[in-house]
Amino acid sequence: MDRPRRKARVTPWGALVCLVAVLSTGAAQSFAATSQADAVISVQGRITLLAADGNHAAVTTTVKRACARRIVVWSAPGRRSVSMKPGILGCAGDGVTQLAVGGGRVAWIEQGGGNSLEMAVLAAGLTGGARKQFEFATNGDRASGDPSGQWVGQLLGGGSLLAYNRWTQVCDRPEVEACGHKDPQLRLTDQELIRIAAGRRAVVLRGPAAYPLVSVGGGWMAVAGADALTIRSASGGQVATVPTLVGNGRPVALAKARLAIETTSTLDLYDPATGARGKSFSLGPAAALPLAGVTSKLALLRGPHRLVLVRLSDGKRISFPLRGAAATLVGARLTDAGLFYAYNVRGSGRIVFEPTGRLLARF
Repeated sequence: MDRPRRKARVTPWGALVCLVAVLSTGAAQSFAATSQADAVISVQGRITLLAADGNHAAVTTTVKRACARRIVVWSAPGRRSVSMKPGILGCAGDGVTQLAVGGGRVAWIEQGGGNSLEMAVLAAGLTGGARKQFEFATNGDRASGDPSGQWVGQLLGGGSLLAYNRWTQVCDRPEVEACGHKDPQLRLTDQELIRIAAGRRAVVLRGPAAYPLVSVGGGWMAVAGADALTIRSASGGQVATVPTLVGNGRPVALAKARLAIETTSTLDLYDPATGARGKSFSLGPAAALPLAGVTSKLALLRGPHRLVLVRLSDGKRISFPLRGAAATLVGARLTDAGLFYAYNVRGSGRIVFEPTGRLLARF
């Protein structure tokens, strides 16, 4: 059993010293919101992935030492983090390729192998403890370059939910021939939508309707189809459907009372419980940035070196100031608690948390 390592350094950003008297209650409230300090944590090694839920953020890190990759979990704005080792594929193989936080756990997919591609789904508690493997899959997409076989992916988390897909790809060509990734003779079968809950895996849906999982949040799961997006409950039951005329490639984000879908020029809001359409906001120049998250009050758009926040009461947009983080930005996640983003500096990584109150005060 790996023992979690607890260490972190948290520093305040934006703490202000005010020498001018605040003359009104409204001004005092505004000052309090804007002067609330961001929290910043430093981690060893370069950050490669970021996931978050509530006030918890998780990152994967790598350093130039054998088997020194780590998964670090931080509960913001506290001063401690928990560090844990991945499994054998994450340590000695290709590493961790997907990361999610939800249901009180951090989960990840790691992969490696020789002639075959080996993939595993593992998870551990947010405060550490033993990791547990929930899934193992193999396919030919490594030395042979044949994607036929078993796959796991679409690992997503949010709130009480942590879920992923498992499926099989079958090549219908003769045995002496192999299929490529976009081969028309390659087909999907045995699709499953799987939840991790109470330390166990549970298949909540099977068949084409179970794949692909595209968003999790607010107790809901969203599964994309060729012409509609289906909202499902934690047990896999159908709750609502939303037509999507351009197929399943549209960025989607879920919250308890919000379903956000980004089109080529707008951000469209829906009620996830009914599928009813709500407001639609023009994104202007920010339409080039993909949707990265939604809450009851805000949406996040993220580019390689830029973040944009959208206020959902009126559609107002602001560019979020990344300071020196823009050049090495790894990722950004919007939760009900606030905004997390991660970036790298020489020899280490940084995770920054800004609470929702301060985000709203920026408008």
